[in-house]
Amino acid sequence: MKKRLLLFILVQLLFCSFLYAQNNTIDLEAINEKRITMNSNGMLVLGGWAVSNLVIGGIGMTQTGGTSKYFHQMNAAWNTVNLAIAGFGYYGIRNQSTQMGLSETISEFHNFEKILLFNAGLDIGYMAIGAFLWERGLRKENNRLIGYGQSMILQGGFLFVFDAVLYLLSRSESSRLIESLNYVQFNGMALSLNIPF
Repeated sequence: MKKRLLLFILVQLLFCSFLYAQNNTIDLEAINEKRITMNSNGMLVLGGWAVSNLVIGGIGMTQTGGTSKYFHQMNAAWNTVNLAIAGFGYYGIRNQSTQMGLSETISEFHNFEKILLFNAGLDIGYMAIGAFLWERGLRKENNRLIGYGQSMILQGGFLFVFDAVLYLLSRSESSRLIESLNYVQFNGMALSLNIPF
């Protein structure tokens, strides 16, 4: 009777461990689907910003004069590039497969996050150049330099916030993925999975 009870308890523990392991597997397809959705939504936001700036800038540069005209002109010109980036980015992201291995998934997160950090540095540079142009325009009483400078500060500021938010969202997702690997250990010779009870 004791042997049967011990065998029953052992089988139950093994079954519970199996169920626990099944519930904590990493669903890479779902993670990649979420990553692709997040990144493509980011491109839609960038595209929406670009379209609104193209429309407002196009109308603004024909309806205003002085500094405002050049402000709107630079906004429209700047956002033709943003629209192209958003379009190509969206197309590229939507065509990515969700069928990726673990290392590919981590690499996709890592590469995207590196690009966003690099872009954030560029955004700071855009704002600095804009501040320089604005200040120089004030000294030389040049409406074009003032308007272009103000526009570059606005566009750089938006892109900095955009890149920072997208980075934080991506980093949050990739951190969860990496944390889920805490139970997996490799000592150079063997791979083991620790299942806490």
